[in-house]
Amino acid sequence: MAQFSQIFKDDTRLGYKIPASEYLTSGKYPIIDQGKHLISGYRNEKNGLYSDIPVIIFGDHTRILKYINTPFFIGADGVKILKPKINDCNYKYLYYVLCNIKIPNTGYNRHFKWIKEVNIDLPELNIQNKVVNTLDRINYLVL
Repeated sequence: MAQFSQIFKDDTRLGYKIPASEYLTSGKYPIIDQGKHLISGYRNEKNGLYSDIPVIIFGDHTRILKYINTPFFIGADGVKILKPKINDCNYKYLYYVLCNIKIPNTGYNRHFKWIKEVNIDLPELNIQNKVVNTLDRINYLVL
């Protein structure tokens, strides 16, 4: 078991936030916010594009998690960009682990404080890969 702070770093400061008034309905680059939809809008300009992917997006107000593996922009406030500090891990495994953490709903408040308190089981990489392959297949069948 490892503490959240031993596994993740918060890269949010490296993302470029796009105001909702500037979202396009189509374009080259997605804008990711903390809403329920994977993509909330688009932008055509490349300046400020976050490209150190993959990442896990955490909606600080909504508690929504997203696995992002394409360059993107941040939409609005309340988005946390989580990057593993360790190289020998499967990012998607960490995403699935975080998706299964029970974070209390305290209304329209910040929830990052709760997720930072979790401990994460981090098995060997080959086991992480098997877990991801299994869960990806299940998600493919369900979706």
